[in-house]
Amino acid sequence: MKQAVVILVLAVIGAATVDIIGDKTQTRPDVVRPGSTSEVVFSLRTKMSRDRQMTAEGLWGACQGTVDSRVLDPGVVRLDESTFRLTLAPELGHHARTRLTGCIEDATLDRVVADVVRITNSG
Repeated sequence: MKQAVVILVLAVIGAATVDIIGDKTQTRPDVVRPGSTSEVVFSLRTKMSRDRQMTAEGLWGACQGTVDSRVLDPGVVRLDESTFRLTLAPELGHHARTRLTGCIEDATLDRVVADVVRITNSG
């Protein structure tokens, strides 16, 4: 009887641990708020003499599949020599922000280093 109780307690602890780890590591769906937007600002650096506008658009093209939001007109906008902005609808939730930031910052394009400067939700 004592052994059965110990096994039951260990099974409950094990199941709870797996659930907690799953919540921390797996992608979960975000709440969609119609009419909302997210402004994503990112910078990029490259050692090649590439057109930076094309590089920024290529980076967005490579990463757009990580989120369910669509880019609004006018698309990827150049703010200065190395900083770009795009607006997405609907806004990015916590998990989408994490996925998009990871894609942009994970050397998705060869010889391009990019950083998310900020993601701002509105609406």
